[in-house]
Amino acid sequence: MKHQGLFHFLVFFFVLLCVSEKASAGYKFSHRRRSVQEFNINGRADVCADIIGPKWNITKKGKSPCTTLVVWVPKKIGFTEFVKVNEHNEVEGGFSIAIFCYALQKLPFNVQPIFKPFINVTGQMNGTYDDLLKHIEGQKCEAVAGDVTIRGKRTQYVSFTAPYLSSEVYMLVDAAHEWNQTLGTFLRPFTNRLWITLVCACVLIGITLAILEYRAGNPKFAIPFYRQLIMVMWFPISTFFFHEGKILNRCSKVVLVMWLCMIFVVVQIFTATLSSWLTLDQLRPKLPSSFQNVGYQGGSFIKDLITDQYHCKVQALNGYEDYKNALSDGSVNAVFDELPYIDLFLSKYGSDNYMKQGPINQESGIAFAFARGSPLLQIFSEAVINVTESETVMEMKRKYLGLSALDKSQPNRALPQSLDVQSFIGLFIFMGIVMIGSIIASEIFLLERNNKVQDQDDEEEGRED
Repeated sequence: MKHQGLFHFLVFFFVLLCVSEKASAGYKFSHRRRSVQEFNINGRADVCADIIGPKWNITKKGKSPCTTLVVWVPKKIGFTEFVKVNEHNEVEGGFSIAIFCYALQKLPFNVQPIFKPFINVTGQMNGTYDDLLKHIEGQKCEAVAGDVTIRGKRTQYVSFTAPYLSSEVYMLVDAAHEWNQTLGTFLRPFTNRLWITLVCACVLIGITLAILEYRAGNPKFAIPFYRQLIMVMWFPISTFFFHEGKILNRCSKVVLVMWLCMIFVVVQIFTATLSSWLTLDQLRPKLPSSFQNVGYQGGSFIKDLITDQYHCKVQALNGYEDYKNALSDGSVNAVFDELPYIDLFLSKYGSDNYMKQGPINQESGIAFAFARGSPLLQIFSEAVINVTESETVMEMKRKYLGLSALDKSQPNRALPQSLDVQSFIGLFIFMGIVMIGSIIASEIFLLERNNKVQDQDDEEEGRED
């Protein structure tokens, strides 16, 4: 009996312990849920003051239809440059929040925003962006501030302001280094028109030398016509390099020296341009033959866009690291996303290994959302336009998105420019003047020499008489 009583006591003690632990766990869960709900109700009202500063508290004379505006924001895992919600579920700021605050500042009346993250009891995003927009349906003094893309389906339950950021859907893929050496690379430094012009210039130099030497009585040109044509092409080169041509006219020497200087300049420029073509490392996108697995930003509308157009498997990704890892290990062939996010990714990881391809689809832009029929919609949309037209939006891009880095995110080096006739027009004009001047000077010398010879002959005849 003693052992039986001890056994009953131990069983009672064990049951009591289990009940107390269960009650404690239930209390903790209910307390956590209640604390999250209380946070959602209170929100943060000083976000704009932290972003704008002392100018935020300026009193305005106008009467607001909504003295308090509940502003719901998405809690993003990646790309927090647009909207940042910290680990305590507090809205800290971001590019989208800053533009929203500056737009509120331009309103003719005071509106106190209360920023609330759209989260569930676990502290995570409470659904998709569509769920977030549906949450303010019918609420006249509530809005959504974030990187929300304007879509036709979404206008059924919300109204959008004017877009504050342009948006196009691009494809992010791996980049392949490709060298551009081909059989025609040797000719690429000059355009076809410049090559033809150089050949014509060489022919004109030969014709000029033929005229000068023929007038000087050079026996090399006392040959049949078809051989004269060959001599016209060969003589400017053979004179310098093979010493086959003998020059009798002094003006021919001037033409040849100027021609040699011109060829030297052209060769130097050709060599410099050719080296650019030969050392060019051109990036090319490694486009997959078929899109089997494609990544997209979790919670985005792009999931429906991909499945409708490409009918492939999709994988939700969050942030830069997920994009990079998925492309590196081959779990996805490409990542589809809007241009601002692609540019942010390229600015972070560089453009040597990844490229953007597109646009794949044109979107209306990224904007803020209000409930349909909201009294703030029209005037707030005008305020957004005023902000985007000012220098404020560029300052916010530099502060939150790193505009200087985005300017360097161009994934492709431009091909070197092939030189055209305009690059050597001065040399061609100079050579034309030299050729014409040499012919005129040669004729004058020949005329003076013939006159002297004629005078001498006349004198000799006079002496004989």
